[in-house]
Amino acid sequence: MTIHRLGLDLTACSCSDYLDGSVIRCSGQNGPRMIEQMKKLHFEIRELTLENANIVEIGPRAFKNLRIKKLVLDKNRIRVIHKEAFRGLENVLQELSIAKNKMTEVPSDALTGLRALNVLSLKCNKLGNLTKPVFKNLSSLIDVNLSCNEICEISSTAFDGVRGNLQNLILDMNCIEKFPAEAVKNMESLIALHLKYNKMKSLDEGQLTNLSSLSMLSLNGNNISFIHASALRNTPNLRYLYLAENQLHSFDSGTMTQFSQTQVLDLAFNKITEIKEETFAGLESLQHLNLESNNIKSIAPGAFAGIPLLLLWLPNNCLNSISPATFQGALFLRQLSLANNNIKDIEPLSLNHLANLHTVDLANNKIKSLQQGAIQGSDHLTVRLQENPMVCSQDGFHVMNGPQAINLTNEANKICKTNWYEDTPNICPKTVPRPDPPPCCSRKPLTTTTVLSSTVASKIETETTTTKEINEDEEELESGEENDGEQAPMRDKNHREFEQDESGESEDDGEEGTEQVPTLTYRAQKEKKSCLNK
Repeated sequence: MTIHRLGLDLTACSCSDYLDGSVIRCSGQNGPRMIEQMKKLHFEIRELTLENANIVEIGPRAFKNLRIKKLVLDKNRIRVIHKEAFRGLENVLQELSIAKNKMTEVPSDALTGLRALNVLSLKCNKLGNLTKPVFKNLSSLIDVNLSCNEICEISSTAFDGVRGNLQNLILDMNCIEKFPAEAVKNMESLIALHLKYNKMKSLDEGQLTNLSSLSMLSLNGNNISFIHASALRNTPNLRYLYLAENQLHSFDSGTMTQFSQTQVLDLAFNKITEIKEETFAGLESLQHLNLESNNIKSIAPGAFAGIPLLLLWLPNNCLNSISPATFQGALFLRQLSLANNNIKDIEPLSLNHLANLHTVDLANNKIKSLQQGAIQGSDHLTVRLQENPMVCSQDGFHVMNGPQAINLTNEANKICKTNWYEDTPNICPKTVPRPDPPPCCSRKPLTTTTVLSSTVASKIETETTTTKEINEDEEELESGEENDGEQAPMRDKNHREFEQDESGESEDDGEEGTEQVPTLTYRAQKEKKSCLNK
């Protein structure tokens, strides 16, 4: 192992023993030296984390004599992984993360033969197109994260080595323009497929074929404007479908019948202007429907009839009235949001048939008063009316003499400081802009490089990192090209944010060419003992 360093070593390692092995977490430039010391002791390691160590290469048998179940090498500068790097871990290593590094291709040769590997993360690298099979002899691999890379095309054979066993595939935040139909075809074990924030424009005929176990499909943040009525074939278990932040205007007749088993459908931030009677026909299992921030101006009578909806989200649209026909047939509805629309009038008995309804959000509309019986439903109905003109006058509440709870909270109603009593123009609320893609990968400039190998280092060689390497890292930080993040309510929750690298810059206070003693922090709790005692 050779270390070239600038500045003061800030390594901190925590080490705790459990019945099934040690958990060791190191961050900083002395981490690799700690690994070399552990090789002498033949550690049984449940989890080994080695971050911010400026590793650029993983040499042959880098983890010799160690039995590691989970290995995390995030936030380094790894470009090269030798094909023998993980030799000795074939039957032991179950989880491997090499996120936030500089790899330009999947290290297929190094991964080959890791028979126990279940989870692999290569997110936030510089991986390019997958033009050949990239996972070989990985019979236990079920979870692969390739998000936040530069993958634009995926060949039909890319996942051949794991086609029969892969369950979770994450391809968020790449540059994929066409749904990778052939690449994922016949993945009969695949449960979740994540393709958020790519550049796809349509779902064409037969693009999801023989995905018999697929339960969740996330396509948020693309440019999809068309879904073919036969896009899905033999996907009988699709329960969660996320299509928010796309360009959908409408759906051809029969399109929704292919989603007959879907329970959650997110269509927020699209361009839908009307809900026709047949728009959602065929959604026989749908319970949660999010239509937030479209430009919906009308809902046909019976549009939600026959759908077992429990939650219907319609905030930030352009509805101007509610009648008994609006939610006709939505007999199971429990929560309804109509906040921030253009609603002025709610006709009597509009909600009377919704016996299960317990929450209605009408905040930020233009309601001056309610007619007798306009809001009647279940005996436990709560109605939100903040920021409507009616909250500024007692006259607006004289009809609310039933069991309904009026929720005004303690928030100040700003509308009462305006000319609320004047007629308001019949215009839609200001459009809520489509959210920016969430942040994904941000790196701080690193100043040293390390080669992790199987040899025990007796000396640390000091050498200045080239100006070019430092400038490359600074450009990455400033450009902020790689992004990742979390979703709003009703979005899929599989996306995780990365925290900013907190390893600061340092200064060298030791003599050049001499070995520095790492700073080690050992934490001991009742149920575990310190690895220091080994």
